[in-house]
Amino acid sequence: MAWVRGVRMCEGTAGRIARAARECGLELTAHAPYFINLCGSAEVARRSLQRLLTAARLGVQCGAQSLCFHVGFYPSGGPGAAIERVARTLRTVTARLRREGVRIDLRPELSGRARQLGTLDEILEWSAAVEGVMPCLDFAHHYARHGGAFNRYQDFAAVLERVRTRLGGGALERLHVHLSGIEYGPAGERRHVPLRQSRFRYREVLRALRDFGVSGWVICESPAMEEDALRLQRAYRRLG
Repeated sequence: MAWVRGVRMCEGTAGRIARAARECGLELTAHAPYFINLCGSAEVARRSLQRLLTAARLGVQCGAQSLCFHVGFYPSGGPGAAIERVARTLRTVTARLRREGVRIDLRPELSGRARQLGTLDEILEWSAAVEGVMPCLDFAHHYARHGGAFNRYQDFAAVLERVRTRLGGGALERLHVHLSGIEYGPAGERRHVPLRQSRFRYREVLRALRDFGVSGWVICESPAMEEDALRLQRAYRRLG
């Protein structure tokens, strides 16, 4: 459920979505609004926290098990202060959700631009430090953030090994992954494109997921979403 422009849904609609998902045997995830910056001004951070809480609450009503979000941008104080500030906010959010009985994975997303919070090290740090937080691995973002590097099977396998080493094997049994084609420039991600229009080696990602016994959710974020989701499914099934 791509709530990237805002969470606009009544509880009745959420209930109908949950029932339909159960009847169809589907598992759901959600993407919180883009308008989140946990390291913004005091007012921006306050609104960002509320958007994250709203998305988590409604996600659970829809039956979603995982909620990914973009953390925001590095402030003038630099990465060190930002990493701890995000951790404090995530502790606040997860504690409030637990008090309310709202159970959903919060997933900071591996980001695609150099000025965005969300390196692999950062999302693993938050996941290790805060109960209820787990990573969202966007392999296309990782590829674009590093200017086209990290595009071999060995690179994708190394990411999964780091997740397993830092968070334990259970993290790979419940992993949230994004895949798409992508264009990038000197600052990283420019835009998502269909898989066939990108040099990103998504088949090698799928092979690494298979070899590591990963389970969970692979979400297609291509502009040609339906076509490329089926393309990913066929490619994965051909791996045997």
